[in-house]
Amino acid sequence: MRVTVSMQTKLKEKRMTSLTEKEIRNFKRFRHELTKLSLKYGVAVKSIGNLMIGEIADIEYSNDPESGDLYPEILRWAEDAEEM
Repeated sequence: MRVTVSMQTKLKEKRMTSLTEKEIRNFKRFRHELTKLSLKYGVAVKSIGNLMIGEIADIEYSNDPESGDLYPEILRWAEDAEEM
């Protein structure tokens, strides 16, 4: 089941105040993999203050390369999936 989520709602709910050690490790690994993807495909991402970190059950990114925007159109957190 795919769930479309209001980005403003989830951004408010998932604001980062402090990260766990696991989340910090995952961010560093993600950054490393994102660097490789950027080099491979020639796409760079600029995100300032809009990262959401946690266990993701389902995600699908926007598909409009001409807009210059990249954001999760579909995003379901693992904790929300467990409630279903």
